[in-house]
Amino acid sequence: MMRSLIFCCALLGLAACTAATLPATVMIDGASVVNTEKTLDDHLASWFTGKDCSTVRASLGEKYCEEPPAFVPKIERTTYCYKSLAAVSCYDQPVQRDAARLFGTRSDQVPAN
Repeated sequence: MMRSLIFCCALLGLAACTAATLPATVMIDGASVVNTEKTLDDHLASWFTGKDCSTVRASLGEKYCEEPPAFVPKIERTTYCYKSLAAVSCYDQPVQRDAARLFGTRSDQVPAN
């Protein structure tokens, strides 16, 4: 595994040295920081360590690598909404007597209790 890390770092270092690829590498790295708050090197470090690594977080005085958040199982919850005289009323269960006034449904992923 250590040999793979050294090889990847050397390969990225060589690619960044050429004048033609430097602007592209900087632009891709900047886009990565804006969208994920991680540089390309952070993504590699996260992949190799299995942890969540971020230079942005480290620059704010926090740890560079943290354990990933625990998995929280989720369930799907459907809400049924019906038209009334003045507004729309929503319920967790379908209301059979108001089936003709069904306005719409909404499904959300919520943490399982």
